[in-house]
Amino acid sequence: MDQQAQRALCDKLLPAVLGAGLMEMGYFAAGCAVDVKLDRSPVTIADQQAEALILAALDRVLPGVPVVAEEAFAAGARPAIGDTFLLVDALDGTKQFVSGFREFTINIALVSGGRPVFGLVYAPALGDLMVTDGPGRALRARVKPGAGIGTLAAADPEPIRVRMPPADGLVALQSRSRNLEQSSAYLADFPVREWRQLGSSYKFCLIACGEADIHVQPGDTREWDTAAAHAVLVAAGGHVATLEGTELVYGKSGPDYLNPAFVVSSAPVAALRRQ
Repeated sequence: MDQQAQRALCDKLLPAVLGAGLMEMGYFAAGCAVDVKLDRSPVTIADQQAEALILAALDRVLPGVPVVAEEAFAAGARPAIGDTFLLVDALDGTKQFVSGFREFTINIALVSGGRPVFGLVYAPALGDLMVTDGPGRALRARVKPGAGIGTLAAADPEPIRVRMPPADGLVALQSRSRNLEQSSAYLADFPVREWRQLGSSYKFCLIACGEADIHVQPGDTREWDTAAAHAVLVAAGGHVATLEGTELVYGKSGPDYLNPAFVVSSAPVAALRRQ
């Protein structure tokens, strides 16, 4: 997708994304009940209502394009995806959301040929929007949930880019509550000077913005968790690969959309390792 097509898609989705973010913030402030799905992951009414808003928008904007969305999938929806399809996680980081942490995100990705070619990530509690803007370009804008803007340009977005590895050591990102031992073991070969723990796809985005350098995820993610932020990171010059060094692809992980273990980095992994 070229820049014009990606801008147009972002503009058409923006009202629904900001509306979903505003709705989520209402539940974030007031609290809501938590249920447990069959895979033992948590779900709230905020997850479900936000997904309904976004799916309705996608049906208007990209009619006929199959959508694999977390809550619909959990309810039994199994669309035939083909070469081009959408991946949606309307509230990524539900555990963080119910625990009062602010980095939960809304993720929308368009996948073509196994690769995410468009990605939009919005962290409503942080007012932080990141989106691809054509090949090799990613943008960041500060937008409050429910903001009455009709275009991305109205939010004054700025280009983002990964940084060169700092001479004094790397900033490594880890999940708050899972796979910490495996992550730390993998990163033992890297010159890490600072560790930060946070949830959701926002970890990818901090690397894309040049605020961190590496994140390893040994397991337990689905394609809808990662595709949108993957697109943003790669557009900002970053890298996403399996631990074996192969490309992380989408729509080819079997019926459960489980990702293999992977590493996210600002530069090729070999360039970041301790010399």
